[in-house]
Amino acid sequence: MQEGVHFVGTGNDGNRTIIELSRIYEGLRDGLFNEGHGKPKNHLHIHSFPFAETGCFDGNYDSIIILAGAVHDPCWKEARKTLNESRPYFMLTIGIDSQRGIDTDSLQPFPDECLIFPDPSLFDPVEVAQLALKIFFIHMSWNVSVRGSLIGYDPADTKAMFAGKVTQSRQMTSDKEHYRQNFSKFLSENKADLSRAQGILMSFWGQDDVLSVPKVKELWEETVRLLLPDTHQLITYHVLEEEEPAFMATLFLVL
Repeated sequence: MQEGVHFVGTGNDGNRTIIELSRIYEGLRDGLFNEGHGKPKNHLHIHSFPFAETGCFDGNYDSIIILAGAVHDPCWKEARKTLNESRPYFMLTIGIDSQRGIDTDSLQPFPDECLIFPDPSLFDPVEVAQLALKIFFIHMSWNVSVRGSLIGYDPADTKAMFAGKVTQSRQMTSDKEHYRQNFSKFLSENKADLSRAQGILMSFWGQDDVLSVPKVKELWEETVRLLLPDTHQLITYHVLEEEEPAFMATLFLVL
């Protein structure tokens, strides 16, 4: 039995993402966990659909699955159906298609699934892999991972907000000197959708010398001013390494 977070790639796009995700994860895995927490149950488990493994999703109702592939690929549709019928987990399904585009109105999520449609600029396999990795980090508690979130956050929170919903994902990066004004610009560009959102998860990512708890609070307060009073809100905060951008923000919107 394997626990934790599982990534499943389907079709050509999903398998290309698997290659990139495996490469990235292998490079950072040894320094990812706090002492004593680098156990298999905390790892990101990467699979290709259909599975060579048997019983790899047995028995843990708290696990989540990140599924990714091209929405027009029959393999992606089959994987969604198979996983929905055969497992008790919550599934975050990333749908991409750089060739034909996506008609989001024609795709409906299962009750225990969140359909995530990234911005077209994130359709590249490397970008999809990075998005999957961010979702993985978001679901790691602060005491397990050196990149873990400051906010207590687990799959139950995700399921409560995103189950049965269609979600859009957008992100920004910035250097140290301009991250504050670049974040304000990012909010302005998404102001219309933020002002009508049913739910929002905003994840802040920064190097140690860029972000702090008070600075994260400032950024979040600026975000909240654009939201409806009854919008469901979640926030996480994560640490970036020196070789990565100084600041990033990842936005998940339920519209």
